[in-house]
Amino acid sequence: MESDYESDDRPPRRPPVPSKDPYVYTLQSNRHATSPKVCRDFVACVLNSVGQEDLVDVATLCTSELATNAFLHAEGDSLSLSVMIEPPRFRVLVYDASAQLPTAARLPEGDRLHGRGLGLVAALADAWGTADADPSGVYAKGVWFELLAEHKS
Repeated sequence: MESDYESDDRPPRRPPVPSKDPYVYTLQSNRHATSPKVCRDFVACVLNSVGQEDLVDVATLCTSELATNAFLHAEGDSLSLSVMIEPPRFRVLVYDASAQLPTAARLPEGDRLHGRGLGLVAALADAWGTADADPSGVYAKGVWFELLAEHKS
């Protein structure tokens, strides 16, 4: 009896080699309580897929902060997340419909429960900032962070 399965004589799969060309991945999400988790998981999946596992922890924490801010403080029904990888830079950009720019990134004193997000992003990311409205005109502003990947020899 013959099987429909053909043996795979290919060599074992090697980890992906990061490309020198930029990668861009985009996720549209409803502005909902689940948005930060969906955005976090998306960023982790992209990084793992392109062999940048070392960036996952910091990138997902920073992504969670930006997506949470968009959920809590923005207007509109949706948000957009873009992941841009242009070695050695990795950038996450979250767009929302609020034109109000975020307040300064600093860690609050005392036991305040809110206001730490952008302070964490500023402390962990290599750079962060804001962007004007997205090119399609759907979203009023973006907030981004950037990490630099270490070169592996």
